[in-house]
Amino acid sequence: MLVQASRDVAQRAKQMYDIRLRPLLEAEDMHEFVAVEPDSGDYFLGRTLREAIGASRARYPDRLVHTFRVGHATAVHLG
Repeated sequence: MLVQASRDVAQRAKQMYDIRLRPLLEAEDMHEFVAVEPDSGDYFLGRTLREAIGASRARYPDRLVHTFRVGHATAVHLG
């Protein structure tokens, strides 16, 4: 159940990012982290992943968010 909910949040957050946030954020906030809460449409920026997620948890402690790195294909690169 949680896995499906996470996938749903990720899909809706990506759609919101692609349509509404990408043009806005890539012009002003390149390389920042953004946590997107798709139910409200709110998003939270941070210089670090922790800052973005922390800001979203402060506002919506019980909601799932999906996090992106502005201008990157993934939030975190490993390797």
